Amino acid sequence: MDKYIIMNANTKQGFFHFTNEKNLNSIKQGGLFPAIGRNSRYIEKSEKVFFVEGLDNLLILFDCWINCYFYIPIIPFIYFLGAFFLRQKWFPMFIADGYFGVLKISKLHRNRAYKVFDRLLDESILLHLDLEENIDFKYDDIDEIKQWGYQKRHLEFMGYSPKYSNLANNYMDKWNMHLFSNCIVEPYKIKYCILENGSYKLRDIFDYCLNNTSIDIKNICPILYGYLQYKSDHVCY
Repeated sequence: MDKYIIMNANTKQGFFHFTNEKNLNSIKQGGLFPAIGRNSRYIEKSEKVFFVEGLDNLLILFDCWINCYFYIPIIPFIYFLGAFFLRQKWFPMFIADGYFGVLKISKLHRNRAYKVFDRLLDESILLHLDLEENIDFKYDDIDEIKQWGYQKRHLEFMGYSPKYSNLANNYMDKWNMHLFSNCIVEPYKIKYCILENGSYKLRDIFDYCLNNTSIDIKNICPILYGYLQYKSDHVCY
């Protein structure tokens, strides 16, 4: 597998996918296969490969990802029930609002989310995908989570911040893109990302993105900013 060297990067271009480092050998052999992630099994319908456009959108994805872990129940069955009831018009939404409100201020859940994100950064690598519009994907493809009919405020709790998500339509956003359903990314279309210093660790690439982003992290990605503040107040990485 060839390397994609990140240097003087245009943070708005390129297609990227992160995965656990232990998956690299199988990806070299067979490519990236579509799947429904563990945390999406109750809200996604079809198997797809997800990616972002540009390194700025990788940071936005991380903001959403941490935010989701604030609210994802530890017990899968509770998650299943929540995903189901929030789609029902007859369900008393004050129950959901109360649940989200409690978890929003819970330091326990916040710290859990930060620890899970730390583990992701330490165990993952970043891949560059050679994709073509209308062959591998299309920009106006449907985001299945938006299509479910969740209330706007609940979508925001799920990480669809109006600062980087268009909630006026059901199209996918550039921080949450996917290939056509059941589409495989062949190995020849995949490169693994490294920095000029030779590091391929996602945590180091994450630091590079932070240092080269055009995004106002504090304003646009407040959850990610909170994580950075937490890390600066505790153990430095």
